[in-house]
Amino acid sequence: MVLLAGCALLPATRSEQAAGEPTPTPIPTAQIALKPTYTAQTGEVVKSTKFTGRISPVVEEDLYFRVDGRIRSVFFKRNTTVKKGDVIAELEIDALERDLNAAKLDLERSQVTLDEAKRKLEYDRLVVQKQLELAQIRLEGSEKDKNYTHAEVKAQEKEVEMAQLEVDRLSEGVSPLLTNDVERTQYAVEKLNQQIAEAQIIAPFDGLLLSLSLSPGQAVTAYAPVATLADPSTLEVSANILSDQLQLLAEGMSVTLELASSPGQKLEGEIRRLPYPYGSGGGGQTLEEKDKSTRVTIYASAAEAGFALGDLVNSTAIIERKENVVWVPPQAIRNFNGRRFAVVQDGDVQRRVDVKIGIQAEDRVEIEEGLQAGQTVVGP
Repeated sequence: MVLLAGCALLPATRSEQAAGEPTPTPIPTAQIALKPTYTAQTGEVVKSTKFTGRISPVVEEDLYFRVDGRIRSVFFKRNTTVKKGDVIAELEIDALERDLNAAKLDLERSQVTLDEAKRKLEYDRLVVQKQLELAQIRLEGSEKDKNYTHAEVKAQEKEVEMAQLEVDRLSEGVSPLLTNDVERTQYAVEKLNQQIAEAQIIAPFDGLLLSLSLSPGQAVTAYAPVATLADPSTLEVSANILSDQLQLLAEGMSVTLELASSPGQKLEGEIRRLPYPYGSGGGGQTLEEKDKSTRVTIYASAAEAGFALGDLVNSTAIIERKENVVWVPPQAIRNFNGRRFAVVQDGDVQRRVDVKIGIQAEDRVEIEEGLQAGQTVVGP
């Protein structure tokens, strides 16, 4: 028993220890990620900006009343065609119409009085002219006839003078008061016509009513737009562009257009107008001058290209274009504290090269200095 107890106190052998402990898992060697590489190429670099717009009429105008009031009549509906001069809607103008009828009667009466005075004046002119001629004949006869005394000749001379005075008086025309009466009544009629026109919406040109929100009895405020009239015969693209894009654009710049309804079909055009202060629009009082949208002319007609009012258009404006230049993708260029450089792979050696860039497009950057076509650039 003593021997067995002593054996139990002996240390375990190496094999026995190995059998009782778990085997450790080896840690794999970390793999180093390969950095992307790019090849400097020669080709075209195009800087552009994209924006979305809709097909809109070139000529479009908001319509409004020039006085406050209530709607009496609406003669057209939305999406209907009107002719220039058509009365689209009018306010309650019954009192003005009565005043206008009375003013027209006054004008007619004063005009008739003036016309009669002119006819009478013309007749009187003929009469006194004949009387003058007759007096001159008598004077000539008395001067040649020895039987007439000196006093009789003098009397004939006075007859001629009196006839001449009458001719001169009638040559002054009708009484200015009669002319003034006509002008006064004409002014009254014109003023009432103007007041009625201010209480009406009259079509300024042939066109289509894009919007019209009026109904009889409705109260309206002066100069508040209540309708929009457009000429659908000439269409263009209208787009609302952010200021950072507007800074890159210029009137007359070429634009490539693609209808959302016809992907792949390219149309050409140019920027006709930019809003103030970037271009000639958006700084005046008319609807066109107040318009803050960018307007793009389409070279093709609606019949040729198949677009219609309201169609969505994706536009790309070409800001700058260069051909046969060295370029790399934007991600190949690094920037550290304002220093632009690229890492060039020369065999097994990598070296930094300062670069001067030109046009910066979405997918490529022009390299003016620092790289040559064919060189391999290591990305970050």
